[in-house]
Amino acid sequence: MLTPVCVWLLFGIGQPLRNRLGAVAGIVALEGATIVMASTGHHPEPPPVAAIMSPRPVPSPTESACPVRLPHPDEVRLSRTHVTILWPAVIGECETAAVVLGEKGNRLRVWVHEGALVGNHRASVVPVNIDGRTAFVDVARKLARHRWVAVDGRSGERIPTITHG
Repeated sequence: MLTPVCVWLLFGIGQPLRNRLGAVAGIVALEGATIVMASTGHHPEPPPVAAIMSPRPVPSPTESACPVRLPHPDEVRLSRTHVTILWPAVIGECETAAVVLGEKGNRLRVWVHEGALVGNHRASVVPVNIDGRTAFVDVARKLARHRWVAVDGRSGERIPTITHG
């Protein structure tokens, strides 16, 4: 609050010389106090940082002890933000599956792989869910709005597709 007063006294029209000298002395005193305060090493405590919990890694098919399976999808359900792939469940179904989705024209190629995955792939590793005799995975994926034809990535066979929204 002292600085604006000093500036007004220093540059104000019609101010006498002693007011201007007093303003210069005030500004010099403020700058000196700032330099002394900065050099004393008194620094306020940093604000506490919230603990950040690292996300738990999703187990990959390479870490699981289940046998390699290449399920053939029976059905694909599409929405604006998710692709759900369903196939017949078997005893000893893996906990996770690697899924690769490829778009070409209006075809959505689907590859599902359970078990150890060898090589470098652009696969999404997702948990396998079981509902009665059906196993399924849900992959978060935004799709363009048009008529998709889902096909098995290995055989090229068409997979029945249900579109929701």
